[in-house]
Amino acid sequence: MFIDFILLAFSGFVLKFALPRGSGRLGASFILEREDWLSMHNITAIIITILIVIHLIMNWVWIKNMIKALFVNNFVNKNAKNKK
Repeated sequence: MFIDFILLAFSGFVLKFALPRGSGRLGASFILEREDWLSMHNITAIIITILIVIHLIMNWVWIKNMIKALFVNNFVNKNAKNKK
């Protein structure tokens, strides 16, 4: 996931600053042409989205337990203190 994020960030940087849309820069820049950078950026964005969804599914029990520990248990503890 980290390597995919680095590729996504780097291709985004190249597309934003080195090869912006409408700049008139044609030909191979940074080894690839703008369309190739755009394709790589789109593919890595799809891959990182899939990896994030898989990561969330694999850790869903932990996420539920943390939400419960942070919000539900604190709410119950505050209500118990207010009743005393």
